[in-house]
Formats: sequence, C-alpha cells, structure tokens
Amino acid sequence: MPRAVKNSMHPEVSIHLIVRNGQNYLRECLEHVEAQTYPNIKLRIFDNASDDGTPETAARIAPSAEIIRFDKNYIVGGGFNRSLAYSESPYVVLLCVDVLIDPHFVERAVEAMQVDKKRGVLQAKVLWYDGHEKRKTDTIDTTGMQIFRSRRITNRGHGERDEGQYDGAGEVFCYEGAVPFFRRVALEDVAMQREGEERQEYLDEDFMWYADEVDLGWRMRLLGWSSWYDPSVVAWHDRSTTHRLSAGWKDFIAQRKGIPANKRMLDLRNQRLAFLKNDFFVTMAMHSPWILKRELFLFAYISLFEQSSLVAYWQLLRMGPKALRKRRVIMERRVAGEHEMRAWFLS
Repeated sequence: MPRAVKNSMHPEVSIHLIVRNGQNYLRECLEHVEAQTYPNIKLRIFDNASDDGTPETAARIAPSAEIIRFDKNYIVGGGFNRSLAYSESPYVVLLCVDVLIDPHFVERAVEAMQVDKKRGVLQAKVLWYDGHEKRKTDTIDTTGMQIFRSRRITNRGHGERDEGQYDGAGEVFCYEGAVPFFRRVALEDVAMQREGEERQEYLDEDFMWYADEVDLGWRMRLLGWSSWYDPSVVAWHDRSTTHRLSAGWKDFIAQRKGIPANKRMLDLRNQRLAFLKNDFFVTMAMHSPWILKRELFLFAYISLFEQSSLVAYWQLLRMGPKALRKRRVIMERRVAGEHEMRAWFLS
C-alpha cells in the first residue's frame, strides 16, 4: 500500500474516481481535478472494467494520475471499498465521473475538516450540471440528506434556485454520495468485516447500488462521526433523478415514473435495509403512525402500478437475517443514544 505524503500544513488528499465507461464526462471531470488550488493531491482512477477506452483517455488527460484497472465492474460502492487499499491518505474523496469540483473544493474542504476532528465526512454544496449542454447552473442538486419521521429520505434543497438559503455551515443527517470528502480514520473506525472474506467493508456491498451512502452516513453518526455541510465547498453534478419532497400524490407519481425501474426497486429495498441495520426499534415504534401510513401507501401504489418493485419485499426477507447480524455489531459499538438520533427525524 502506498504511504501518504506526510505534511502537517497540507495533509495529502487522495481523490478516488470510480468510473465505468465515463467518456461523456471524463475530460471535464479530470480538468476540474487538475485545476485544484490545494498543493498535495493524489489522483487515483479506478476503472470498473470499462469497454469504451476510459482508462486510455484518462491517462492522456491526467498523465500524473495513478490508474488501477479492476477485473470486473464492482459498482461504485465495491470499487470504493477496494480503492482504499491503494492509499493511506488522511483524507479521501469519492468522486463520480459526472461531477465537476470547484478549483477551491479540496482546499476549503481540508480547512473545514481540520476545525473538528469528529467531522467524519464533508458534504459540499452541490449544484446541477447540465451535461448535455455542458453548462453549470445555480440550481441546487443537494446540500445533504434529511430524514423524516415517516422515514422518507430526501436531498435537502434539491431543485431550488441557490439564493443563499443554505449558506450556513453545519451538520446534516447524512452526506450524499456524489462527491463526499471523508476523513480516513473515520472510515476505518466504522468499517465492518465482510462476511466470508478477510477484507473490510465501508460501503455495504449487499446494497449493490443506491442508499449505501445513507447506510454509511447513519452508521458513522451512530459511532460518533458527523456529516458536516460547508457551502464554501462547491461542486456540480449531472443528475436526472433524485429524492425530493413531493407536492402531493400526483407529483409523487410523476417522480416515480421518472426513475428507472431497477433504481426504484433498489431504493425501496436498500432504504429499508438501512433502517433495519441502524434505526432504533423504540424510535420506530414511536414514529409508527407516520411510518405505517407511508409504507401502506407505498405498498398499495407498488402493487397497483409498479409490480416490478414487489421483488424488493421478497429480497428484504431473504437479506434481513444478515442485516440483523450487522446491526448487532453496530449497536454494540454505538456512541450516539436514542434521544440524540431522534432529533434528526423531521416532522
């Protein structure tokens, strides 16, 4: 494993770009990394078995980057887990190829993280990037995840015009997964042993895709690490679908129809796996009127209009015992209590 360059003034930041077939975004993404003002960055590109020439293109655009080719597509979560074996940097950025980072992104993120050693992950102000027109906008993509008593999870501020309404720094319930800035010791502290394997797992690979950041951010909070939002750390993300608050049942249906079927199923399954692993059962009982109302509505809607997602309930039954084993490990080590966690659930 390469050792981090030791520098007390400018600790090394390792940017891990996990990518598969990223030609549409690669040049803009890497040019923004190359433009960083921070003096101690190591860019590592982890290719998830691309077949469109992504590694070769990356080598031409960023010749100083370390490029690692995986033998197959491990998706973002599995790729990120494996990528950490290649670095000991005190800070690690998980970068998605459809994200552009502001030139001061790393510099300001390090400054914010140095203030408090219990900040486990930093959430940037992420604005929407129009990848089709190659245009940055002032529309908010996310300022972090928020959770409600019903267990609905949304991206705070999504779709709003940025007029400074989220210009106050502070904790959020959970980071969002497009470009999190991690403290390495926090990741190591919350890592779990992968069942049947010797390696550590940070993002839960049983989720495969979607809601794995909610699971990790929730676990980090239980174990004493915060998700910190800083609006001076800015990025742009090209996203076509997301979680946001709906303006009624018609808007809810429109949102669902705009999301690919496999994503709808995985979101349904994985969010509930995250609840099973990390939520307090007493708190869930206290919030049961709101939870049951939402769950019954979702089940009725899915049964009538989205039968392809019904498999999520069967998979939950099958995956539940393993999730409960992971829960026991988390709860044995938790630092945060029920009352502290309960404060994060919005009405």
